[in-house]
Amino acid sequence: PEKIFEEMDPVFVVSTGRAGSELLVKLFKAAGLKSVYHEPHPRMFLGSKMSYELCVENIEIKKMVYLNARYDLIKMTYLQNDRLIETNNRLTFFLDSLAYLFPRAKFIHLIRHPGAFVRSGIRRKYYRGNENDDGRMTPLADDPIYNLWDEFNDIEKIGWLWNETNSIIEIVKKTMGRERILTVLSENLFSMPDIFQEICRFIDHPELKENKIERIIKEPVNLQKQGEFPMWNDWSEYDQNKLRSFTPLGKKYGFWK
Repeated sequence: PEKIFEEMDPVFVVSTGRAGSELLVKLFKAAGLKSVYHEPHPRMFLGSKMSYELCVENIEIKKMVYLNARYDLIKMTYLQNDRLIETNNRLTFFLDSLAYLFPRAKFIHLIRHPGAFVRSGIRRKYYRGNENDDGRMTPLADDPIYNLWDEFNDIEKIGWLWNETNSIIEIVKKTMGRERILTVLSENLFSMPDIFQEICRFIDHPELKENKIERIIKEPVNLQKQGEFPMWNDWSEYDQNKLRSFTPLGKKYGFWK
């Protein structure tokens, strides 16, 4: 196993989810990569939440949990002489252990506009009976908002989820070299073919032709059909300000002025 971990150069996409990870799968496959997975089984919903609760100090425990779920897939990919790529957002809270386990791995931090993410979460009934709510993050006991959580509305809860997820990623990014992780805004991936070409260069893979990228990004992937809720910029001023207050990282990424 140690030989596998040392020699493999996997690519992992970390995000909040609902950020274009399925589109990346389509683009990677079009670029000739074979072992590309969006949500391989097990899907790791509860494991992801438990990894968040373990915090960043427990790398060895998180490494063991990850390998229990993925070692068979890792070994198969290695023996087939393929490059493993996984875009599953549940890997986000294993980021530190993945960086440690695979010294040659590269990572893509995919960031969607907080307003678009919150709207999608509301439409999917996050924290209101979604089938995967048992594996969704909630504030830890030492978080100042822990005792206020039940009083929060949907915008506040899902806004917190967006900010906390990206905050954890940013903490780990500080311990990694810039050559190992690339930050990509989802809205740019959805509209600018050169963004995927940049991703190809980052992972040292031949670029996909721009006209092929254009054809792929024009076709919506995993388009949400359920639920009705207005676009975030049509919300009341109060709700927009509430969103900004719960997503301060939006300033870092250029979403909030």
